[in-house]
Amino acid sequence: MNWSRFTLIALGGVTLGSFAHASEDFVPEELTVMERIKPGPNVFVLDQLWSGASRANVISQEDLTVKGNLSFGIVGQIVTSHDSKTLYSMSAYAERISYGPTEVVLQEFDVDTLSLKREIVIPEKAAQVAPSNAIVALSYDDNYAFVQNATPATSVSVVDLTSGEFVEEVPTPGCFGIFPASDSVKFTTACGDGRFQSFSLGNDNQFGSPEPSEKIFDPTSDPIFIVGKRAGDELVFVSFFGNVYQVSDSGDMVSLTNKFAITDGVEGGWAPGGVDVAAYNEANDVLFVTMHSDAYNGSHKNAAEEVWAVELSSGDVLSRSPVHELASISVTDGETPILFGLDEESTLTRFEVDVGADFELEPTSSLESVGDWTVYSIAGK
Repeated sequence: MNWSRFTLIALGGVTLGSFAHASEDFVPEELTVMERIKPGPNVFVLDQLWSGASRANVISQEDLTVKGNLSFGIVGQIVTSHDSKTLYSMSAYAERISYGPTEVVLQEFDVDTLSLKREIVIPEKAAQVAPSNAIVALSYDDNYAFVQNATPATSVSVVDLTSGEFVEEVPTPGCFGIFPASDSVKFTTACGDGRFQSFSLGNDNQFGSPEPSEKIFDPTSDPIFIVGKRAGDELVFVSFFGNVYQVSDSGDMVSLTNKFAITDGVEGGWAPGGVDVAAYNEANDVLFVTMHSDAYNGSHKNAAEEVWAVELSSGDVLSRSPVHELASISVTDGETPILFGLDEESTLTRFEVDVGADFELEPTSSLESVGDWTVYSIAGK
């Protein structure tokens, strides 16, 4: 017994001596904080959570290195200013998590410093839905923010970003999605009966109620994805069954300017599928669409097996590039575009677009576990 106690004491002495010697050689690491993220164009990936804080991952367009992230409330949505220097999030903060009051906040972040600039409390009517680029939007001059509401009655909250105040709730019964105009404080929304409506800021600083458009799409036989893309003076929508609708929102009443099919005569039952299913490159007038085969009624959520490059002016399919289960895509604006895709396993992939080979895609790098559901990329910034 005494021997055992002596052995333990001796071993303890050796151990303490080793620690003492190690402490003399230990040099503590000096931690520093970068004041600004590395320069260069970014990709913003929304990692939306319903059980905790959502976040926006800020990633380099050049090599997909992570520069940092911005955190906000549950069921978050994001949008960025036109110069990509400011990111806005809309999310909810539940005081008691499972019951009780919920505060909905529009938060403004400086991207370069990844810092919060201000918060604007808005009505507790904001739609809490899966990520979509049609839920929060900015006016063409970045002076107003629009937030989609659903209670389940639909309306749009308007926020004056100059004063930092909520200013108006615009009723949009039966309509959903926010698509800002390119040259005025105005937004268009898609309606469940196949029509569109546009709302403009009037001289009285209020948004009026214009006449709805004629019926443009059939919501039963050819419903559209609520992910309209701006193409110059027009908005472009893709339907569940492969039709492309080009609509003009320049007048008081939205009008159809062109409609064409991208799947006619193509074998294999191909149709668009995913979440953010289309991306438009203005410099080359090319629309990229996520496509899956063996489509059926209800398969519009199926991830893509291919991405098709479509010339918008002619409606021709220029190329078909194989991809792995992409759910959302975005593309830069330049003459030599870069396309980004997020798959169902939360992997972000960067694709170079071969302009000389009919805009075929070539994967160059990927980044795993960056966020669920949607990718939000700032094109060419």
